[in-house]
Amino acid sequence: MSTQGKRCGSCGQELPAIARFCLTCGEPQLPGVSRDSTVLATEDEPRDAFELTASQVLSNHGRPLPAGTVLNRVYTVQGVIGEGGMGIVYRGWDSIRKRKVAIKTLHPNMMNQSRVRRRFLREVELSSRWSHDHVVRIFDFFEQDGLLAFVMEYVPGPTLEVYLQRWRGQLPLDDIRMIFTGVLAAMGAAHARGVVHRDIKPQNILLQLDGATITPKLVDFGLAKVLDGTNYTRSGALLGTYRYMSPEQAQNDGVVDPRSDIYSLGVTLYRALTGRCPFDGNNAFAVLQAHIDQPPVRPSRFRPKLPAALEKLVLDALAKAPEARPQSCDDFSERLQAALADVVQDPEADSEPLPSVIHESDGHDLVLVGQGVFQHGPNRRQVFIDDFYLARYPVTNRQFSTFLEVTGYEPDDAQRERFLAHWRGRRCPPELEEHPVVFVSWHDAQAYCAWAGRRLPTEAEWEKGARGADGRKYPWGREEPTPEHANFGRRLRGTVAVGPNDLGASPYGLHAMAGNVWEWCEDVDDPAFYLHGPERNPRCTVSGGEEACVVRGGSWMFDARSLRSYARASHPRDFRIDGVGFRCAM
Repeated sequence: MSTQGKRCGSCGQELPAIARFCLTCGEPQLPGVSRDSTVLATEDEPRDAFELTASQVLSNHGRPLPAGTVLNRVYTVQGVIGEGGMGIVYRGWDSIRKRKVAIKTLHPNMMNQSRVRRRFLREVELSSRWSHDHVVRIFDFFEQDGLLAFVMEYVPGPTLEVYLQRWRGQLPLDDIRMIFTGVLAAMGAAHARGVVHRDIKPQNILLQLDGATITPKLVDFGLAKVLDGTNYTRSGALLGTYRYMSPEQAQNDGVVDPRSDIYSLGVTLYRALTGRCPFDGNNAFAVLQAHIDQPPVRPSRFRPKLPAALEKLVLDALAKAPEARPQSCDDFSERLQAALADVVQDPEADSEPLPSVIHESDGHDLVLVGQGVFQHGPNRRQVFIDDFYLARYPVTNRQFSTFLEVTGYEPDDAQRERFLAHWRGRRCPPELEEHPVVFVSWHDAQAYCAWAGRRLPTEAEWEKGARGADGRKYPWGREEPTPEHANFGRRLRGTVAVGPNDLGASPYGLHAMAGNVWEWCEDVDDPAFYLHGPERNPRCTVSGGEEACVVRGGSWMFDARSLRSYARASHPRDFRIDGVGFRCAM
């Protein structure tokens, strides 16, 4: 038996090859198959393919088809994307049109179950009847040697469920806007055609991540109902996913209209904002009863500082009575845009080009780090970061002294006796004025940034500022560090003054991003998030606890290994030492 490991397709956790479930997120794993790595070919036409026969299908006993299998003489299986109760979805190659596709197959042992077969065919019928930018397109349908399958658009991205897991459950509001604007547009168009989805949930929303934009794509219309008098529901059968069902679905009273989908969208929005469903648990009947007669907990209990209008919209969408909900997807979308207007920038709004440098009155500059993809972490995964500014230098003792004089700031934590321990009676020695401030905690740095109208950089922002877009090992390139590049290795027994050093500068002209002092970042330390988190603007934000926070860049007391652009450490938020400072972002 092979002992070679694989990764979970949901959270990216390394697993033994024989693992049936992920030890981190609990997601089922296909035996012997890595969902993110079973690929025979990518952009090129696959080689070594073989023709599928009826005996091969029937003897496969529901196991995934092997990579290289050719279906309908056109589509070559390249790997498994995911598996559900009805069948398996494969990544495939269309040899005629030379494109990637997704192939959804019905489990052979369900071919004779008329209800399941009808649902499978229903998805083909409804999805091929109309097209929308935010609905996955269906290209082809075939039945071959006991295998029923349809071919659809391949979306090279995660489901909303997986994306939520990467964000530890709570999406940024700008991602909320992009995802739900598209989904509401798609469902508005479906409702206009008399189609009710009946199974809207994060697992049925695919996300195409393309730099600054997220394009959602709805899938799985297998439970959809057409409001034309035709009823495909068996008497007594509950169709849908119980955590996302509307009260009228839960009661199975046969009265299901577009407002049922609006309830499910409300549950999905609640989940995207808080990381949990309004009603949850493993007892399906208890959850269904809660949908019918229990009020949801306000989302702000789990995510403080939510815009009030956004919270009201979520609670209105979760109203028990359909007439109390937003009455259409257009209404829902308009209220969503209004609720986010003051907290999320409108991408359609005209804006002036950003200046490359903002000159500060104290002589220290903020440098623009332009939006784009860079190679993140030791595994060099592609991560997109929006435009942001990062200070050219870390904050100095002189700058921090001005903050104290203006605000009278004093920490009140248990470690406060170490606050500015290198000063004398709260006064900075003149010879240290232009050195980076040290003996400051994460809380002290946050207080300074708030006073200055700035913020701490996220860990990803800091790394892009240091590393550039070309994945360099050190801010200056791949050349091993020397004393001319940076202050490290205890050679000078302390910090040195802040100032220009072109030899050690990053690609953006940022100085002292390696050595001298570690620098606080906003993020809580979570190695799994760092290695496998979101591909867009990752931000492992503080949740109100006392988790350790990240520091980056190495210091005068550490060796050359700490200077690598992906080197990282962490400390408790009230930690203060003579090798940790910070710089501001905006």
